[in-house]
Amino acid sequence: MAGPFAKWAGDLRKGRLGAQKATLQYIDLVAGRVLARAVRNAPSVTGALRRSGRIEEKGNLANPIRILSFGGKGTGVQYAAAVEFGRFVPRGRQRGSTTTPQPYLRPALLEEMKRSRGDMKKVLVANWRHLNKTYGGKV
Repeated sequence: MAGPFAKWAGDLRKGRLGAQKATLQYIDLVAGRVLARAVRNAPSVTGALRRSGRIEEKGNLANPIRILSFGGKGTGVQYAAAVEFGRFVPRGRQRGSTTTPQPYLRPALLEEMKRSRGDMKKVLVANWRHLNKTYGGKV
């Protein structure tokens, strides 16, 4: 028969895996919200830049990585960075023109960072309350 320590240790193991899965789900949620906001922010002439936005998944459950990308990788959009950051072409160097930046991804990320702090705090407080209810103690 397992004692209370064995139950507690089992709960911690389950909790760690549950926390990792919950964190991954939260990262995916935030990445989706940043992408949606960036797509809305992106200037559109043909819509190709907006359609080229995607979330690339890297890493694993212990180290999840999500990369938001626009353009490249067979999308036919090679100018995403030039739109975000602008382009300066020194006179006489190469053909092309200087363009002013039209940021769409950075503002979306910064706005979502502000918004997600409150969400993350709610999740952490709820988890601490659950642990306190189960095992006692103060937060």
